[in-house]
Amino acid sequence: MTSGGGVLEVVLVDSEGIRDRKFLGCLVCCTTSAVDRPYVCVEYGDQKRISKVAEGKGKKSIWDQKFNFEIENPVVENKSFRKLVLRVMDKHKLSDDGYVGEATIHVKDVVLMGMEKGEAELGSQKYRVVREDKSYTGDISAAISFKVCYLHLHLNFKYQTKLVNFSKTI
Repeated sequence: MTSGGGVLEVVLVDSEGIRDRKFLGCLVCCTTSAVDRPYVCVEYGDQKRISKVAEGKGKKSIWDQKFNFEIENPVVENKSFRKLVLRVMDKHKLSDDGYVGEATIHVKDVVLMGMEKGEAELGSQKYRVVREDKSYTGDISAAISFKVCYLHLHLNFKYQTKLVNFSKTI
């Protein structure tokens, strides 16, 4: 297994059945209880990406958007780097955006398998979106993959070799 870095790629596909917690929806925006303008904050450790507002309204929303997260050394990174959080938000016109719920995807296994084999992927799968009170509010689909970045490994190896050669001359 190599100990360099790589890229975690997340393809945000779509969501289905995601509803706002309010029975009547947003009275300020005059929307229904279905999330009309959902977007997703995708978080991996301290790296964050924000999706566009999804296409489609009602029960099915479509993103088809790709995000990349750089991973320096997945073998030694702390526990917060072992999970990916998809935080679903509802874009409001006149008030603050509303938190709808989130899905947590544990990516440790796909990253470690990718480190061992050069790449690994989980095809598009549905993940449950839950509210703060842990109640179910719908599903979100995403595909996850990890690829070792050989250029990063090559440059890292070259740099370490120069350091070793430099220390031998001292």
